[in-house]
Amino acid sequence: MLKWKEMGIKNRLIFIFIIIQILVLGLSFYYVSNKHRELYLEKERMNLEHYSNLILNEIKDNFGTELSLLTEKTEQWSQDTGTRITIIDRTGNVLADSDYNIEDMDNHINREEIAAAIRTTESADSIRYSSTIDEDMLYLAQVIIIDGELIGVIRTARSLEFINSILLEDIKNYLLFFAILSLFIFFLVWQLTSNIVKPLEKITEASEKIAQGDLSQRISIRKYNSEIEKLARMFNHMAAKLEGKISEISQEKNRIEAILKSMVDGVIATDSEGEVSLINPAAQKIFNIAEQDIKGKDLISSLFNHRLDMYLQRALKEKESISREIIYHNPDKKIIQATFIPLLGEKRDINGGVIVLTDITELRKLETVRNDFVANVSHELRTPLTSILGYLDTLIESDIEDQQTREKFLSIIKEETNRLSLLITDLLNLSKIESQSFELSPGDFVKTLQKVYNLLEKNAQLKDIEVNMEVEENPPQVYMVKEQIEQVLINLIDNAIKYSPAGEEINIRVEKKADKLYFSIADNGIGIPQEDQARIFERFYRVDKARSRSLGGTGIGLSIVRNIIKQHGSEIKVESEEGKGSIFTFYLNIVKE
Repeated sequence: MLKWKEMGIKNRLIFIFIIIQILVLGLSFYYVSNKHRELYLEKERMNLEHYSNLILNEIKDNFGTELSLLTEKTEQWSQDTGTRITIIDRTGNVLADSDYNIEDMDNHINREEIAAAIRTTESADSIRYSSTIDEDMLYLAQVIIIDGELIGVIRTARSLEFINSILLEDIKNYLLFFAILSLFIFFLVWQLTSNIVKPLEKITEASEKIAQGDLSQRISIRKYNSEIEKLARMFNHMAAKLEGKISEISQEKNRIEAILKSMVDGVIATDSEGEVSLINPAAQKIFNIAEQDIKGKDLISSLFNHRLDMYLQRALKEKESISREIIYHNPDKKIIQATFIPLLGEKRDINGGVIVLTDITELRKLETVRNDFVANVSHELRTPLTSILGYLDTLIESDIEDQQTREKFLSIIKEETNRLSLLITDLLNLSKIESQSFELSPGDFVKTLQKVYNLLEKNAQLKDIEVNMEVEENPPQVYMVKEQIEQVLINLIDNAIKYSPAGEEINIRVEKKADKLYFSIADNGIGIPQEDQARIFERFYRVDKARSRSLGGTGIGLSIVRNIIKQHGSEIKVESEEGKGSIFTFYLNIVKE
């Protein structure tokens, strides 16, 4: 099926000319054919009426004769006129027929032409299909009036086959003429449209190539008519200007895109309708959203954050920049410093808005960590210092003669001093680990583990704790810093012993999986509540502060462990259930042969 919108202008013109031609010639053909048919039919009516009048004069004298004589007369009249003649009485009964036996014919009172003639007492005609002779027939009926009384109807009829054959011949001649005329007109239209459309097609083709990015297209100017030549010149001028402008815009666009992509801060631009027209990679990362999921859509419906839209609308309304700190969840919590800037036109009308976003989540975390660290260090240092100063003041200001009491006070002072020294040592170690990078070298992990076990075996025996070690045969060497791994193992095994009740057991397992050597230590101690498991590796964080201090912990051990394991390209994980113990796991990379 032809689609008008997809047709070219040349095809449209040809199509229009063809439709007009078909309509004009078709209507002409219809008009002429009808006129010819009416002419022939009128001529036939006049003939039938003439024959009817001639027969009517004779039939008045013979109407009262016998039917057989009337039938003979009817046949004779039919031969003389070449028509079918039927005599019908006023009740519709057939009295005589030139072609058929009247006994086989039904009542004709309801025939259209007969009913009309009886009703009007004037001649009446009709055209209808005759099932008897299987042809279209023209019937004409005239009433028979004798002495002012309607006696019957004489009906003459003639086949239309001759008229139809003449009309068919006319149609054939007309169609032949129509075909020749159509070809001639089509040739003229084709030539005319080609001369008009050909240069336009070249301009269209060049325009399509320019639209596809080929800006070098130009129209060769030939001897076209003045309007098309002027159009071609203006097209070439426009194409040259367009090429220059697009080149300039492309360079500027590439420069802006490079700047936006390299920016650490996120940028979102919206149009005057509030739909997002631009979002850079930094903003996509902040909101955890792809460009296709937000570009061209409403800001609030894309980010589900009404505050962004609210502050942007306020900035657009006041036509001034606004800065706000916003908390966003998707899925993690992020703290964003957002600046809302209205884009104003020359008449200070609103063309859109820009949102500049700075992710300050880590900065706020660092501030919190720094504040917590200062507070914790101050607290941890103040506690032993307070005890030391208190007991020293007591010894200095009081005259304590009891040797046992003096020794007890001095023992407490020494214990707190050792605790203070251990705390400072752990802080220095942690600072060293965090500030330096260490070169990993191949080492025997199991040998290091055995050394730490031998060092802490006595502590386990004092609490009647059994330490079970399950080590894979011939374990491979791993990349590590021996002293740091020793410190990790000491912290983990010592914690397991400290927090396990007397008489329990600790299970240590070393196994190889793919290119890694996994270490795990499981105890049956007090366990760690679910809400505390994410924070136990923070500095000075303790699940049970009173118990940790009584067991001699500084609150930095697990933080040191995490940083050392991180330096080794691994991570430490904990699985624990309160009251049922804990399992700490980490891995080291196996040395490649």
